[in-house]
Amino acid sequence: MYSVEVFPWNKNFEVGVPLIDEQHQKLVELLNVLAGHLAYQSDIPTLNNVFNDLAEYAIYHFQAEERIWHSFFPEDAWETKHKDDHRRFLTTVNRIMAGKTARPLDEVIEEILTFLTQWLAFHILDTDMRMAKVVLAVQSGVSLNQAKKQADQEMSGAMKVLIETMLSMFDALSSRTLQLAKEVIERQKAEQASQDALDRLQKIASQVPGLVFQFQLFPDGSSRIPYANEAIRSLYRVSPEEVSEDAAKVLEALHPDDLENFKTSFKVSARDLTPWRQEYRLKFDDAPVCWLFGNALPQRQADGSVLWHGFITDITKHKQTEVELRIAATAFELQDAMLVTDANNVILKVNQAFTLITGYSAEEVVGKTPNLLSSGLHDKAFYNAMWESINRTDAWQGEIWNRRKNGEMFPEWLIITAVKEPDEKSEHVNHYVASFSDITSRKAAEEEIKQLAFYDPLTQLPNRRLLQERLKHSIEIERRDGKRLALLMLDLDRFKAVNDSLGHLAGDELLQQVAVRISARLRDVDMVARLGGDEFVVLLEDIAHAEDAARVAAEIIFVLSKPFQLIQSNDVQIGASIGISLYPEHGASYEILMDHADAALYQAKDQGRGCYAYFSEDQTIAARERIALETRLRRAIEQGELRIFYQPQVDIASGRIVGAEALLRWQDPTEGLIPPLRFIPIAEETGLILEIGAWVLRETCRQGRRWLDAGLPPLTLAVNVSPQQFRRGDISALVAAALNETGFPAECLELEMTESGLMENQEHVMELLNKLRSQGIRLAIDDFGTGFSSLAYLKHFPLDVLKIDKSFIDDIPNLQDDMEIAATIIAMGHILGFKVLAEGVETPEQLAFLREKNCDSYQGYIKSPPVPAEAFALLLREQGFE
Repeated sequence: MYSVEVFPWNKNFEVGVPLIDEQHQKLVELLNVLAGHLAYQSDIPTLNNVFNDLAEYAIYHFQAEERIWHSFFPEDAWETKHKDDHRRFLTTVNRIMAGKTARPLDEVIEEILTFLTQWLAFHILDTDMRMAKVVLAVQSGVSLNQAKKQADQEMSGAMKVLIETMLSMFDALSSRTLQLAKEVIERQKAEQASQDALDRLQKIASQVPGLVFQFQLFPDGSSRIPYANEAIRSLYRVSPEEVSEDAAKVLEALHPDDLENFKTSFKVSARDLTPWRQEYRLKFDDAPVCWLFGNALPQRQADGSVLWHGFITDITKHKQTEVELRIAATAFELQDAMLVTDANNVILKVNQAFTLITGYSAEEVVGKTPNLLSSGLHDKAFYNAMWESINRTDAWQGEIWNRRKNGEMFPEWLIITAVKEPDEKSEHVNHYVASFSDITSRKAAEEEIKQLAFYDPLTQLPNRRLLQERLKHSIEIERRDGKRLALLMLDLDRFKAVNDSLGHLAGDELLQQVAVRISARLRDVDMVARLGGDEFVVLLEDIAHAEDAARVAAEIIFVLSKPFQLIQSNDVQIGASIGISLYPEHGASYEILMDHADAALYQAKDQGRGCYAYFSEDQTIAARERIALETRLRRAIEQGELRIFYQPQVDIASGRIVGAEALLRWQDPTEGLIPPLRFIPIAEETGLILEIGAWVLRETCRQGRRWLDAGLPPLTLAVNVSPQQFRRGDISALVAAALNETGFPAECLELEMTESGLMENQEHVMELLNKLRSQGIRLAIDDFGTGFSSLAYLKHFPLDVLKIDKSFIDDIPNLQDDMEIAATIIAMGHILGFKVLAEGVETPEQLAFLREKNCDSYQGYIKSPPVPAEAFALLLREQGFE
């Protein structure tokens, strides 16, 4: 506990009443404690707490003292005066404390201390001493009045002067004591602060990563190191004590080549009193050279010496880094182009080779990203794969195409490396370093080698070697995917005559033009190769039908039969014969397919040249017939040989004709009526179905309008729609145009679609169906049950009618499974809100079954086969109008 005796207690302050003396002494102790805290500059809350303790004890003492005096001076003027002294004391203290917010609290406490010291001394030596004398006299038998008189006499005169003198001296003494205490305490604090600062500096110096030192150089040239931290042991291999009087051992450790320069640098710093800064080396026999850097400030001393205060740090690694940086800088400017980016791919630096290759200066690219070099030839997947490799392995290398400043694209070999934090565990990338070289020349050389190895130098077509590799690869793909391919071996007719009559230059020119004409007739996925002389081979991949190969062969024969314009002669005519082998029908290897195509070629030549032949004669005949039929179909469309027949659709409940299905027929002038099964597949394969489908739709609407105009009752006309019309044509626009052109009511038109057509592209089909439905036409699904759809799924389509396929009707009532399937389709169709129509009804038993199962309508030979428009109109008139 802090305490300063501003009120030194002694026996002279005892009044003779033990309880009162004890309490007076306690008040003095608290007063001295408060003075001590003020002298030691304790914090404000502590001062407040001590003062509150003093005030509380003073009030307690006043109450105890007044009880004592009251027992001897009841209702006496002395007692009243004594109480008034106590009240004045409290009033004064409260007044001083009330103004504490207007000035510092220590000033307020100091003022209270002065007041309390004076008041307590005067109160004890005068008032309490006087009343104690009365009490002691009364206790000895003297009357109260007599005792008062005696006490007044004793406390007057010389005694009063003595008390006032003592009070004055005591006041001065207490003030000086407090001031001296403050000065002593301030000095102690300052000394402690200095010691604390020194301790902290020593601790800091011991932790500094380097040598903290003092170096003193005397006029006679001698030197010492008065202070050095522990780092001197590891750097110079000496202890601080060994060099505190003589620095010779430190100088002995210097590299011989640096010693004189080291001494000179200190002499110059001492002469000019300028900071000493020096790089130098230490050399020990058992260790590599160590580089140090010193930095110190000089001070001139009274004895003429100079004392430096400074630091020395080990810069060996820094020096090694400088060497590595110089090496890196040299490597950075070598032949390969280099660029450095930050973690966000912003370019920080490029070398001269970068500028030479790309055409961009450093000023033009720094601050931008490498995207300005992008050629646009690589897709997003390429760059995703590249960055996936960089993120996973911290590197990527490969061939890439970029663009120079002038817009020219060029190939480069690029290496990208991620630079991370030195900590091996860190995943944070600081920079990316990319180096690349222009491989245009190398690519050109590679391409030239490839051209010589895999291409015919005359026609620039693939040669036999490339054909072999491509065919083997194609066979593997087709085998995996279950597809087929065709090999066409082609030999020019009459080429030898041209070569012999016009010369080899003309023959070469002719071969070049042949290569161009053949290539122009092929798809991108196909390939034509020259084997040598006038032999060519065409590889057709992923063909749908065997006849596709014959079709291409016929086109090639046709284009090669046209005259060629050569420099030596105009209108040169040749021909071509083609042999065809198919995978997998005619072989499953390169060698077998080539041999069989060659054999087929000889067959074509034997048949008179200018034609093609399959390795199988049956396939040759079938292909030729199919191609001939395709040619005739095109002519039939042009010459109007197509017809539309109508098969009645009958309401089962009433037995009346309520509609008809429009069915396509081909009336060939020589062969007669050709059934749809023979020509519709060809129309689908060749795309003719689009033209035919549009004609059927318009013609049906036109016929329906004629019947209405003739007074026949309205009925629904159903037109079949090919899946290709959904895929490749705008069926909605076609229907709108047909209805507008013919004036046929939309509600009388019904479009029939197959399950497979609906399920091919469901989202696209749904959009088309909604467009068609918005026009007011009816929609039906044809041949239901033969595809892979389900009634539960079909409920999402805006359909009106389900047509049960004929295959489920044929065996009713003989086959129970078909009866159950038909009954199920009818029941589920009604649940889903569809009308159900049965196709191919031919017997009364079938009709009776359908009537029993509440089928809505039917069509079939039991009513009528498909008939021309005139015959159908007659059927309508025969049933009469209602």
